[in-house]
Amino acid sequence: MAFRSIAADAPGTMHRLDAGSLGCGDGLAGEFRRRMQEIPVGDVLVVSTRDPAAKEDLPPLARMMGHVVRSIEASDDGLLLVSVERGR
Repeated sequence: MAFRSIAADAPGTMHRLDAGSLGCGDGLAGEFRRRMQEIPVGDVLVVSTRDPAAKEDLPPLARMMGHVVRSIEASDDGLLLVSVERGR
């Protein structure tokens, strides 16, 4: 399965990454790193995934890279949204 990039909601502010059911062990970590490098400092990347383990894996990775985790939201249908502001 390939990653789908969703266009920015408002240029220079928010970007989205729809990772489907992929988690950090399946390539989400690498795609997250790549996408964070593509957006300007201060912009936010909202990652959506159906992998419940990403709730535990993605936030520490983001902080280790110098970014700020703004929110982690899990819905009843299994969708996880992680909002991360690029810090450097």
